[in-house]
Amino acid sequence: MGIARLTKVTVISPRSEYEDVAKALAQFEDFHPLDRGVQNLDPHVEELAVRAVRLFAQAEQAVKDLDLQVAPGWMDMVFGGVKIEKSTYEATRWKDLLDTAEKILDPISQAVKEQKAALQKAVKEEADARTAMDALGAVANFSADLTGVGTFHHLRAEVCVVKNSTVNEFKASLSNPVFEVQQLNQAESLVLVAVKASEAQNLERVIKALEVRPLLIDPSLPQNPAAAFKELEKAADAAHATRLRIEATLSHIKDESGGKLLGIRELTEVSRDMLDEARASGDMKWLATISGYIPTKEEERFKELFGRWMTFMEPAKEPEGEEKLPILFDNNRGVSMWQPITKEQGIPGKHEVDPTPLISFVFPVFFGLMFGDFGHGLLLTVFLLFVRQRVTGVKREWANIFLVFGISSMVFGAIFGEFFGYSLYTALPIPPIASYLNIDIVNRTGTTPVPDIANFEKLMIISILIGTAHLTTGLSLDVYEGLKAGERLHVLLEKIPALTMYLSGIGYGVAFVVAGFKFDVLASSANVPGIGVPNNILGAVSLAVLLPSMVVLLAGKAIAVKLGKVTGESFGSALSGGGLEVFEKILQFLSNTISYVRLAVMLLVHAVLLLIVSQFFPPTDPVYIVPWVIFNLMVLALEGLIVYVQDLRLHVYEFFTKFYSGSGTPFRKILPSRPRAGIKWI
Repeated sequence: MGIARLTKVTVISPRSEYEDVAKALAQFEDFHPLDRGVQNLDPHVEELAVRAVRLFAQAEQAVKDLDLQVAPGWMDMVFGGVKIEKSTYEATRWKDLLDTAEKILDPISQAVKEQKAALQKAVKEEADARTAMDALGAVANFSADLTGVGTFHHLRAEVCVVKNSTVNEFKASLSNPVFEVQQLNQAESLVLVAVKASEAQNLERVIKALEVRPLLIDPSLPQNPAAAFKELEKAADAAHATRLRIEATLSHIKDESGGKLLGIRELTEVSRDMLDEARASGDMKWLATISGYIPTKEEERFKELFGRWMTFMEPAKEPEGEEKLPILFDNNRGVSMWQPITKEQGIPGKHEVDPTPLISFVFPVFFGLMFGDFGHGLLLTVFLLFVRQRVTGVKREWANIFLVFGISSMVFGAIFGEFFGYSLYTALPIPPIASYLNIDIVNRTGTTPVPDIANFEKLMIISILIGTAHLTTGLSLDVYEGLKAGERLHVLLEKIPALTMYLSGIGYGVAFVVAGFKFDVLASSANVPGIGVPNNILGAVSLAVLLPSMVVLLAGKAIAVKLGKVTGESFGSALSGGGLEVFEKILQFLSNTISYVRLAVMLLVHAVLLLIVSQFFPPTDPVYIVPWVIFNLMVLALEGLIVYVQDLRLHVYEFFTKFYSGSGTPFRKILPSRPRAGIKWI
């Protein structure tokens, strides 16, 4: 469990059979190809790869033209009923698979292409007609044949639409014009103006200066403005009807063939990626080679598939140069569902531990602690069961995670006895666990339930103890990873002192509190609650570990520089860096530990919010049932999101930063699975 062991394999085959090797790789799937730089490309596989690229581009364009969703969103799948249908395609060779894809794709893409072109034409025709109508809108009711205007030899004539306020100025700006005016409406008039041919340029300047609109009618239309407007109106209506018909046709194609098209798109995408990886086939003339990594536990299956060719296997080693050994998770089903959270922080790097097993336990426990209400946990569980049935792929992985959150909330709700702001113990015949443990969140002994501050202080202490254990685990993993990496000096001078400094600092902090927040902890001989050790002994032991740890962090690296164990740094810079390291660790450890108080705080906030809702809107009164339900759902949604964010924060900022960089390279399957397209080789 954790990270899988890998084996490096090399397959050598005759070039004439390399396409069969590519097929076997697709059947095996769990093969991470090595990046071998520029090599010879196998002509047969290269031809298939080029064809796959073309088919994918064709399918992608059709998907865009139909406005299909490649990956439906949460709302579409959960509430819209959108389902991802998976199709399985049978083939004996890669060529057959691409033939099948092309046979299904061609008629769909061709129909979409034709309809899309017709739609663009109809849209343009409608837009052009509407634009021309807008230009003639002011004279739509003016009926007069304007044929021949502007064709005189000795005169220059224009028919213009002029603002009423500009008519007199327009006339006064011209020399002896022929000027006829007909008012169109309260704002504009139609003006026929004619001047001598020698005054043509002056007419143009006046028209531009006064922003007068010449009346231009397309020669293909009647030169009567009213008749031209009617023709344009008919053309616009016809284009609009054509557009609606084509859009209906495209919608029908989308409904009938959308699923097939998305399946073919994924099939061609997988084929493109797979064949692109496999086409580099080594530098030999007659033989083709391909190398990569496989899970060690899959060696026997690999031998069965590739037994007809020469295969070489050896334990995978960290490659030289910048290339890194890929990381493949190997967790059981219960743990692997939490891998998305680990992947959000990156893939484990060299010598790093996979934190997923720890996350699978701690993450839901933290969520339940902060969201401990049986009723809300039950609602969350039921809702996620519904969501889980309607989503697939990565969305189902996240649905499973939140489903566990709901179950955890129910468990801790039963422990704390919380049920929608009421006592669960009165609703269900179960023993009052919280009362036995003396950690009741709400005191319900009086007439009005109130938060139990005394027990809340206990919960704060428990939260800090949980945080101490969580941080200690992270610091311990940091030491372990340093030892795995062979960084012994770094472990001795920094990692182990940081761990011992933190533990002894916690011990001294407890002694400081027991001593009444006084620094003379050695004078207090009272027993430490929960430990049973005299306070002065705890304080003395803690100081005996704390002070040397701080000294090592402060001066250890500087001494190593002086002794020549560390190079590239001066004694002074190492010493000053050590001082900053000690100061930073003190602040960091203090803030990190206190940060876990949020476990108790969020639990109290959640309980108090439900308490307020139940007090203001008691569901025993029928008038308040609806607002009680609404506010409970609001608290569920808001608090659920906030608690998840706080849970994630405790892991990302407090836990992961102690030991995890996430700089590894993910294991890349040569044929990754897709939700819509499956391949069955026969």
